Amino acid sequence: MLLQWFIKDMMLFFLSIVSYFLFAQESLDEEVIFRIKAVGFQKSRVMETLVYMSDVYGPRLSGSPDFREAADWAKNRFEEFGLENVHFDSYADDLRGWGIDSYSIEMIEPRYMSIVGLPSAWTRSTKGEITGIPIIVDYDNYEDLNQLKGQLTGRILIKPIDKVEKQNRERTGPFTDAELDNAARHTDANNKDGLDNSGIKPFIERLKLDQYLVDTEADRVQKFMLSEGVAAVIRPSILNYGLIDAQQLRYTKKNQIKPIPHFVIAKEQHGRIIRMLDMGSQPYLKLNLESTFYSDPEYHVNLIGEIPGTDKGLKDEIVMVGGHFDSYHSGTGAADNGAGCATILEAVRILKEIGIEPRRTIRIAFWGGEEQGLNGSMGYVKKYVGDILQGTKKPEQSKISVYFNHDNNGHNIRGIFTQGNEAIRPIFDKYLEPFHHLGAKTTTIENACCTDHRPFDAMNIPSFEWIQDPMEYFTHQIHTSMDVLDLVREESLKHNAVIIASFIYHAAMRDEMMPRKKL
Repeated sequence: MLLQWFIKDMMLFFLSIVSYFLFAQESLDEEVIFRIKAVGFQKSRVMETLVYMSDVYGPRLSGSPDFREAADWAKNRFEEFGLENVHFDSYADDLRGWGIDSYSIEMIEPRYMSIVGLPSAWTRSTKGEITGIPIIVDYDNYEDLNQLKGQLTGRILIKPIDKVEKQNRERTGPFTDAELDNAARHTDANNKDGLDNSGIKPFIERLKLDQYLVDTEADRVQKFMLSEGVAAVIRPSILNYGLIDAQQLRYTKKNQIKPIPHFVIAKEQHGRIIRMLDMGSQPYLKLNLESTFYSDPEYHVNLIGEIPGTDKGLKDEIVMVGGHFDSYHSGTGAADNGAGCATILEAVRILKEIGIEPRRTIRIAFWGGEEQGLNGSMGYVKKYVGDILQGTKKPEQSKISVYFNHDNNGHNIRGIFTQGNEAIRPIFDKYLEPFHHLGAKTTTIENACCTDHRPFDAMNIPSFEWIQDPMEYFTHQIHTSMDVLDLVREESLKHNAVIIASFIYHAAMRDEMMPRKKL
């Protein structure tokens, strides 16, 4: 045991020595940082951008006209802020979109109750009003359904309480200093007790298992319910206090079936209906959903813009920054990920306003289709960077120096996840130095989970996500009806835009590209 501790201490000592020399070589442009802060804190336009994105345009479900209308506005915004080579880039031609035209959920007997709820995405219309007393059944279980074969025509199915996922979003508030210090000391990128704590699995293995697509059992269940003529299904939200966690059935490809109407309702109202049924009462429900499927490939696009590089030897290299523009159909997509997109666009706007001339090209990307399985960023990577599963590379793989993603929420950046890239830690430690007074001072070897930096990381491009205070994001906002602007803090957006702008600038001005992980 003593030998193990000695070896570990010597390794940490060696790394600290290496880090010291690397750290010493990294420089900061203090004058540019001052100008970034001046514009970012005193002349910010980030909240103006987010108001348009979330309040004027609202939810931006992938593949819908709403997404495209908001994306057209964002494209104009790119051009207004002086970006060049602004264009849409298609990432798929086999996907379909979906949108709600109207819906209602009500109990009309034995007394009236307006039910708070939301249709699940990618489910078909009811084709008029559906009425009836629901049947309690675990409709995700084929064996349970099969026992009712021949009895389901025109019926409404409601999920039993004990078959519903329980809320696991208990953490609120900022990260503590102790938590951040502990993360900084970690040596395992996949630490199960990490700040992200998202149950990370190797990304390539997830792709091999095809977990982003509809599984066989779910497909079998849907086909059975369609063949039996089930009218609709209802499940409770996993959240308390009337919050609705939006759901989507990932039948997003053009050749897939269109599932029967699915509704998510407030947990408390679902409980009342179940108790009424258990007591022999007759809660008579009335449901209506008018939805539309869309097949226009122009609704499945990424938005790209650039600040061209000026150094003859480095201008073909790229510093990328991005986040997903799409959202769930609940709320207004203000935090997830309107705040992320507004912030990174503000960061780039700041750099344009102060008149920087980057050595490398700075490229900003608003991704589509993240919520359906990273479709936009995956499509971009396959098109320009390489095939993750085949291990083949395309020219851009060697030209992208770094990719910074911004998705987690609109709360304060406290540092950055290095995705197991220990060589980059001293660089980022230096980049964070001017922002310690803002509480941003932590680098951790840990991974961040499950958003658009992962395809780039899988192609061994240095790709990173920020450490951000969780606050109420995971308890109230993410994928819920309360993902609205009222819960976003303007000062946090300014704070984050300034940090990201500085990171982008210094990455674009370095003599060398960012170090890559040794595979």
